[in-house]
Amino acid sequence: MIAILDLIALGIVALIAVNIWKGFNGGARRVSQNDRGPVIDGRAEEATAPAARAAALLREFENTRAELKGRYPATFAMLGGYLNSHTLAEHGGLEGAVGEMLADWAPRRDEAMRELTKILAENETEDEVRAIVSAACDADFSQEGYRAWLTWLLGRFNAY
Repeated sequence: MIAILDLIALGIVALIAVNIWKGFNGGARRVSQNDRGPVIDGRAEEATAPAARAAALLREFENTRAELKGRYPATFAMLGGYLNSHTLAEHGGLEGAVGEMLADWAPRRDEAMRELTKILAENETEDEVRAIVSAACDADFSQEGYRAWLTWLLGRFNAY
């Protein structure tokens, strides 16, 4: 029994010695500036949450959309003004909205045709044209094909 009490006392003395030693050495392990993650410092540079990735992609999309709008201003004005969800609903669908767009843009037909030709010439793939049209308006031309639809629209302006 005395041997057990001696072992317990020895354990207590060892714990006290370790605590005193830690006190002289500065306590617990210190975290250096580089060991801290970006969230501790109030930064979220390496955030991997889905919302953070979506926000970054949305910012990138808005910047790219602004670049495209600067490069093709007439197309963005034309498609965005007439092929938005409000105008499509007001005219009962795509045909009515396109008809009004063609009539209203008849005085600026040459400008519209030049820009549509520029889009088709500069963007060779369906995905590139789809990205431009999708950034400009709410209409979906996935069944017809975006290049085919812009070619059709170019032909409609040419017929005016």
